[in-house]
Amino acid sequence: MKADALLLLLVLIAGCLAVASAARLVPIPYQIDYGEGAMLEGALRILHSQPLYSDPFTFPVVLHMYGPAAYTAVALVLPGGTISLPIGRMLILTCCLALSLLLSYILRCMIGSWRVGMAFGFLLLTLPAFRFWLYLLRADVVGIVLSVAGLALYIRNPRLWYWSVPFFGLAIFCKYTLIAAPLAVFVHLILQRQWKRGTGFAVALGLLCGLAFAVLEITTDGWFAFHMFSTHPDRYSLKQFLALAGLVWASAPAVTGLAVWYVAQDFRSHGRNLAAIYFVTSCITALSAGKLGSTTNHFLEWMVASCLCAGLAYSLLITKYPRRVAPITVLVSVSALVGVMVQNRPNQQPTPELTECGKAYQYVRDSPSSRILSESLSPLLMAGKPVLVSDPFAYSQFVKRGLWPDRKVEQLVSQKYFDLIVLGTDLSQMKMRGSDVWSDWFIDAVDQNYRTAARFSCRGAAVMLEPIPSSSKADSQLSGPVRVRRMPSFVER
Repeated sequence: MKADALLLLLVLIAGCLAVASAARLVPIPYQIDYGEGAMLEGALRILHSQPLYSDPFTFPVVLHMYGPAAYTAVALVLPGGTISLPIGRMLILTCCLALSLLLSYILRCMIGSWRVGMAFGFLLLTLPAFRFWLYLLRADVVGIVLSVAGLALYIRNPRLWYWSVPFFGLAIFCKYTLIAAPLAVFVHLILQRQWKRGTGFAVALGLLCGLAFAVLEITTDGWFAFHMFSTHPDRYSLKQFLALAGLVWASAPAVTGLAVWYVAQDFRSHGRNLAAIYFVTSCITALSAGKLGSTTNHFLEWMVASCLCAGLAYSLLITKYPRRVAPITVLVSVSALVGVMVQNRPNQQPTPELTECGKAYQYVRDSPSSRILSESLSPLLMAGKPVLVSDPFAYSQFVKRGLWPDRKVEQLVSQKYFDLIVLGTDLSQMKMRGSDVWSDWFIDAVDQNYRTAARFSCRGAAVMLEPIPSSSKADSQLSGPVRVRRMPSFVER
């Protein structure tokens, strides 16, 4: 058997194992990741014709940090507006498979080999850092598949570059950090001295995004820009970026090594290949992983570019260094299979942390009150309860850094306005170690005015707290309806 055929066979086996493992997690009806509830809440707002980007300084607090294309994609797959995490996750898994096929097609166009193209296209599904995002309902993969589709259209026929512009635009309006691919296309055109096409591409994409931005700003009374660019007040840490980068690169050393070697060869020979440029631009955009709320999802485009460059490196080895193909084939195949088998072990799955989510969600559903503050949004959405803070993490980061005009949520907690508070961690642990999701003022207010009513083994909804019974008439009046005054106009910018 030829080396490329053997590689394809083993990668397909590893890819099938990875997809099968993800498929077992897709039907779980409970929230696995913090961002899943936020995505579902945004999609439901679109389905119910509610404003997605409204004034955040009123109560309830509405904060959305992704573009409308991502929420719309999720809304389109929800059957009849039904709340369903599994259907949303199926959309993500389908996008991942489409991403592998697009990557295979791009490699086929570049090197003329379907075997190598499919091998490295489906190798993406086996990367340890990528596998976490195969099934989670997040905006990243939806945007990346649109961006790579634009890349595929450009590579198929660079003269028809304008067909790629709408796809790049949609990707940016999923998540505005997804600019690595269009930036790579622009740089590629300029380096090829195709000044007119490069200028035309930049102008077309700029006009499309500018027009969409202007429409959204007008229709949201100027709040769209705030939601996009001001909802990340959390600190930036170069140390965090380097730690995440090291984790991602070291988790797939064979792919990383091949990709870096190819990029170095291309730069040395002044090849100016689009894949090498894409690798560099994706490294630049991955710098956003240094924000406190970021994780390995900010390296997803880098992983796509790495598989693309690794496939080109493998093809180059076949042509120029045939004796090195066999050991590289074994290294890539074994690393893919071993990585998948290690991650498929039961202790690597999130299910143990979800064993009592059914009881936790039922507890929220059985509450007669609609005044519930929850760290995890899914219990509220599935119970038909209103969401009073759509992104507790973003809100608390504003409060921690003194960027919020008041502490309305903390005041309401002190007044025992909420009849139930749902937290992912016990209060004693948050007081001892601190919390990324909640501010210290919030933790102190909850500790003084609420008591634990129930505990469950459920990620994001582990602790149920109810107000401490008050003996005074004044305190009982404070727990009644609270008027929330609209903030003055000077805080709207």
